Amino acid sequence: MKRSRQVATLLMILSLALGLVACDGSSAADAPQAEEAPAEATEEQAAPEEEAKEEDAQGGETVPLEELRVAYVEGSVMDDVACVQAQWACEPYGSVDALAKAIIAGKVDVAVVSPDVASALYNATAGSLMAVDAVELPDESARAASVVSLPLFRSSPETVVAYVSRHQELVAGQLGQDSFLIGSPMQRELSSAISDAYVEDPSSIGGELPPDNFYFLG
Repeated sequence: MKRSRQVATLLMILSLALGLVACDGSSAADAPQAEEAPAEATEEQAAPEEEAKEEDAQGGETVPLEELRVAYVEGSVMDDVACVQAQWACEPYGSVDALAKAIIAGKVDVAVVSPDVASALYNATAGSLMAVDAVELPDESARAASVVSLPLFRSSPETVVAYVSRHQELVAGQLGQDSFLIGSPMQRELSSAISDAYVEDPSSIGGELPPDNFYFLG
């Protein structure tokens, strides 16, 4: 009799335990369903962010060489050096500020300007430019530099290389092969010209000398 009561008690406890487990199980089963929708929404919301990150990493679409938008500041360089025989759309700007705003707005890919203006543009665009080549005349220091926008450099490095190569051909045809500079010789001549301009008038180069990473050394 006593054993029967113990068995009955154990059965009752087991029944209650199973009932509690069943209740907890049904509650647990319902809970994830309520949370699935927000989770899916979060994934959907994250998708555009991931796409944006991928686009930022790529830097945008590749720009064909013939579609480069080249500009210069009037009076800062010779027109034939700036426009390089109309190989590209070449737009003149009346001031450094006007050209800097166009670069920031993404309306200009390459600027061919004098060394002091190249530095002024670098400072006016918060460092969003890189010098890729320079042109000098016989017995004179660097007279012009090609500075490219960093978005172009990041998205279309092959286009920048093609531009430098084509620019070299054009300059060599006009002024001679020795007039075209890239790499360390470019940095040496440009930095010297910019430093000289800084000594005469710091404001002419934008107030500060550009850092070493302003010059693309390959």
